[in-house]
Order: sequence, then structure tokens, then C-alpha cells
Amino acid sequence: MWALLTPLLFPGIQQAPNQDVASVHASFLQEAPNLDGRLDEPFWRSADLVDGLTEVEPGQGIPHDPLTEIRVARDSTHLYFGVTCWEPTPEKMVVQNMKRDAFLREDDRIEFVFDTFKDGRSGYFFQMSAGGSRGDALIGDNGSRFNKKWDGFWKGVAKIGEDRWTAEIAIPFATMAFGESGTWGFNIQRFRGANRSRARWAAVSRNLNLFNLSDAGELTGMENISAKGAFEVSPYLKFRNAKLSTGEVSRTADLGGEFNWRVTPQLKASFTLNTDFAETEVDQQRVNLTRFSLFFPEKRDFFLEDSTLFEFGEARSYRGGGVLMPFYSRRIGLTEDGDEVPIRAGLRVAGRSGPWDLGLLAVDTDDLSSEGVPAGQQFVFRPAYRMNREMSIGGLFTSGDPSTDARNQVLGADFRFSRSEIIPGHRFAMNLFGLRGVDDATASRSVAWGAEGLLKSDDWEYSLKTYASQPDFNPGLGFVLRPGERYQYGRIQWEPRPSGESPFRKFSFHLRPKWWTDLSGDVTSHAYDVKFFGAEWNNGDSVELVWAWDGDRLDEAWDPVDGITINPGFYHYQKFEAEYSFSSARPLSGEIDLQVGDWYDGEVVDLSLSANWRPNAATRVGASLGEGRYDLLGGDFVSRTARLSYNHSFSPNLSVFNLLQYDNESNEVGFQSRTHLIAEDGRELFFVINSGWEDQLDRRFVLQDQDFTLKVVSSLRF
Repeated sequence: MWALLTPLLFPGIQQAPNQDVASVHASFLQEAPNLDGRLDEPFWRSADLVDGLTEVEPGQGIPHDPLTEIRVARDSTHLYFGVTCWEPTPEKMVVQNMKRDAFLREDDRIEFVFDTFKDGRSGYFFQMSAGGSRGDALIGDNGSRFNKKWDGFWKGVAKIGEDRWTAEIAIPFATMAFGESGTWGFNIQRFRGANRSRARWAAVSRNLNLFNLSDAGELTGMENISAKGAFEVSPYLKFRNAKLSTGEVSRTADLGGEFNWRVTPQLKASFTLNTDFAETEVDQQRVNLTRFSLFFPEKRDFFLEDSTLFEFGEARSYRGGGVLMPFYSRRIGLTEDGDEVPIRAGLRVAGRSGPWDLGLLAVDTDDLSSEGVPAGQQFVFRPAYRMNREMSIGGLFTSGDPSTDARNQVLGADFRFSRSEIIPGHRFAMNLFGLRGVDDATASRSVAWGAEGLLKSDDWEYSLKTYASQPDFNPGLGFVLRPGERYQYGRIQWEPRPSGESPFRKFSFHLRPKWWTDLSGDVTSHAYDVKFFGAEWNNGDSVELVWAWDGDRLDEAWDPVDGITINPGFYHYQKFEAEYSFSSARPLSGEIDLQVGDWYDGEVVDLSLSANWRPNAATRVGASLGEGRYDLLGGDFVSRTARLSYNHSFSPNLSVFNLLQYDNESNEVGFQSRTHLIAEDGRELFFVINSGWEDQLDRRFVLQDQDFTLKVVSSLRF
């Protein structure tokens, strides 16, 4: 794979330019549309039209049927879309979600991406479902990085008719940063639930996806955009009633908020005071049967906005990361146990200036005496220079360690390269980085490094990764899973598709070795996975059969649970996994996952069951149970997790989310209920209930804490 670096070493080898770039012009409106989803205003008939979507799934390169029409228009402050998705069989449409930011797996929907700087690397994603659900995300590194937790300000309304569904969408220019060019990168994708087809306007190849901005089409007519909305004030008012296990009751009222200033159309500064995250979704309860820390994704809005500009090192998608991250924002304002550390003030400057991508973050945190956390300041600076659409070089500087007053600093540099047609029909991406850390708490100076490479075609994918760090590498604002070790990962995946008529959409096979070594090269752990059969049916069901050979070296005795010890030694063990997923296009869907085999000096049977019931677009009921039975030389034990959720949307702008979960490692039951009312984006109300019970080991659960929080946020742009 590394031979593919030839174009870098021999710059005379150039990528063939794309001679046929799809393009559409945004018609200028004199009056804003009334957003009701009907498209009955006369100006929609004369607005520029996109109507030539090409199928990429299940077929490839054929005109998509039924027809999709997207009208594009703008005024001085907003970008507008009028969408018509023709549907001859509306009874087969999949309309399962209407709430904001729902996970739309099988729903009928339309999706847009914008490369507002026309640099082919970073941009914005918006989606609108036939049921009225709105979603958005940030895109980074030409689609390699994706932040679905980001929320922008925009509006959208959808309507379902007899032979079509329609939508009207309005996106304020103030929601996005953009360059001075009058041309943006732009692409559209439609997902049709009746036959699970996917069609795009540009980048119509399976080895590409919608987020590969370097292959997007063009949106012209984006000159003379108004700076309205350069200033935004978002104060909040919060009331909280908390009951502790001691019986004490605490009633508090807090005031704080954010001030945002769009310094230029490309660069935004945000100041936060008395920052609050009461409405944030709780973390999933899990049982940790490894010798290392679990990784949890960031969910707090202040740290999610423009987060792709701060990412460095290990490439992460919506699935997260968790091996070597020199900056991990959950280190700020949270303890390792997830307890909140008060943030007194913070400053974030993020965006672009010329060829530079810039991210700066400075946070002042208060002490948390109950956890021994001192007050302190944390600082992050992440610049990157775009050499061209394919290459960038950058740096990273972090300072601070929330757990101590001692100096802790990290300095790093990286290089990224991405090209869609380095070989005809293949996409290639590469990421190289190096880090040096200073930690006065341990009087250490240490380094870390990493490299990633990806080559992808329609049916094949090849991936290589390696990360390493010295034993004392301890970034105070980062996450390192196994300091002093080297991680190596490879994957070869083949996904052939049957020709002609077939009940199967595709098959899947992979070989995925990964292993850890100490810095002298001795193996400390390994996991070799072989998916010897995988298949996806046209209806969305799928099956996977995997054989794995794992190994782990214990240099000292380890207790996976209290009272059971595994002696030192190098353990090698095999397991077999079978998984069947029932398509979420059905009202009732679910998944069965069974793992059977050896585990260290014993055996394990692990069964996971999940089910989701969606009787309509407003209601979703979910349940999952995971149970692992371990029979070891030192004794037997059972690990168990359970989750029960009930979500109901009274409208796309009013929803209630309820989650009850349990695990037998903490022996705790947690409950969260979140009611979210959106008057409009930026004017929102949250009512949150959090409760926790502890199992006293006699099946008697005792309330440990409970709080009720009412929070009102109101944003003003001027």
C-alpha cells in the first residue's frame, strides 16, 4: 500500500481532472418562502432544478427511478431547497422518525452536503426525512471524520402526498462558515425506503460516499452573502432540585450562556460563562472486562461545535476512537467517573483564515473538592495548513492536566493526504503524526507517533494502522489506551454483489488482524478476526459468521471481577460469533449476537439480544439485554447489562426520551427522562430527570440520588 506514495515522491504524476462536474445555480429570491412543505409558491417553478440523480445502490450508474426534483434558491441571508421525491408506492415508504437528530437508518430521506470553502476537505451535512426529522453534522478530512452530534440552526418541513413526498428547507448562512468564492462544493443524496435504494447527484460510485467532498458537484451564485447574524447571544436560565442519598435536598438557580461572534464569514469566536450541560444524554452503562479504560464519546454541545477542526492523530468517525488521542475533550469538565467539574468560563476560536484551518480552545475550570480535582486552566491550539485540495500539514499544542497543578504539555505535527482516483476506481487516504509530551508530575519527557492508510474500491477495502507511545506518555488532555505499547491493525475486506436477480444485496468477507507489542517488539495482545461469511438481503436483514483467535499476556495476576483471579501467563483462546440483524425497516426489528469459546483459562458464552418497536413515526420502544457467562479456573461469574427505552415525539419539535439501564458491575440502575421543546432552533426548553438506585445485593434497590432540572435557552442573532 505504501507504494501508493509514489505521487508524493514524483509530483509529475497528477490526478486526471474531472471534466464533467455537476453544477447548479442558486436562484435569487426577492421574498422568503413560507415553510410548510407544500412548494406552492410560484417562484419554486422558476428556481434552478436538480433532477438527474444516479443510482449507486443497489444498481450503479443508472438513472434513479422514481424521479427526484430539488429546486435551489437563496436570498441575502438564507439558502432554500424545495424537494419533491416522487413515490408510486407510498404504502411502502419507511417513515419511522420525526424527532430532531434521530438515527435515520431505513427512513425515506434527502441529504445534502456543502463544501463552503471549496477545499474538498471539510463541510456540513444536513438531512430531512419524510417524517419531518431533521439532522446535521460536521464533515472533516474529506469524509474521514464525521461529527453527528453537532447541531446547527435551520428549518425544514416535510409533507407526504398521494404519489410523492415534499420538503421545504431553509438554512441561514450564519449557521455555516464559508469562503469568499461564489462557488461551493455541493452534493445531494436520496434514500428510498421501499427498495432501500440510494441515489446521488455527484460522486456516483460505490467506492465514494456522500461525505467525500473532493468529488462533490458545484453550487454557484453564492456571492454577496449578508453578514446578518454575525453576533449571537444565547443565555440560559436553569432551575434544579436535587435529592441526595443522605436525604439532603438542594434547590439552585443558575444563569449563564454563550456569546458568539462571527469575526469573518470564515472564523467564529465563542465565549461561554458558567457553562451548563444539564440536557446532555447520559453515558451508556457498560461492564468493563478488560484491563484498560473504556472510551466514551463526547456529547456536550460546546465541545462538539467545530470539533473536526480540533481532531488530531487517530482518525475517528461517528463510531468514535479510543487508542491514541492527544486531545480528548471529555478530559475537560468531567472526571474519569463522569462527574461534572464546573466550567467557569471558556473561549473557542474556530474556522479558517486563507489556507489555514484554526482551532483554539481555552477553558477555566473550578475545583471539585469531593473528587480531589483542583481548579485550573486548559488550553488547546490546532492549526493546519492546506497545501492543496489533497494535502495538509498541521500541528497541535495542548497545555494543562485537570487532575493536577503540575505542568503538562503536548506538541505535535501531522500530515494528511487524500485522493479519489490515485488508481482508477480507488480512493486513497493517509495520515501521519508525531507527538512529544512533557509531564512535570512524573518528571518525564516522552514521544508518541502513528500512521494510517486506506485504499478503497467498490468491492475491496485495505486498511493499515499503527500507533505507539513511550511508557511515560501522558497527555493531560488526551486519551491513551495502552501507554508504552505499539498497536498494529490491518483489514482486508471484500464485499461482492451478486449479478442478476437475487434475494441478496451483497456478501461480505474480511480478514482483520490487530495486535499490541511492547516497544521491544514482543507481542502483548492479539486479536485475529476472520469473517468467513456475511450477507445482506435486499430487505435489510443481515448475517455474520466470525471466527477469532485472541491472546493476552498477563505479567501479573488480574481480577476481572472481585474474588476471581487469573494467574500470570500468555493466554491464547478461540471463539466463534454468529450475529443476525432484522432490518429496521420493519416496525419490529432487532439483533441476536452469540459468542461461544474460550476466555483466558476458561470458557465463555455471551448472548446479546435487542429489539425495537416503531409502530409509527412518533413512537419507539427499545430493549436490550446482554449476558456473558464465564467459567474460569478461579470461579464462575456472570456479566449482565440491560436497557429499556421509550421515545415519543408529539411533533418534530417536541419529544420525550426515557432511558432505564442497569449493569451488575456497578450494581446500579440509572434512569433519565429528557423532554425537549424547540420553539425554533436556538429557542429551546429542556426538562430533565436523572435518578440512580443501587442494588444492596438482596434485590433491594435504594435510591442514591435524584434531580429535576428545568432549563430554558433563548438565542438572539443580530
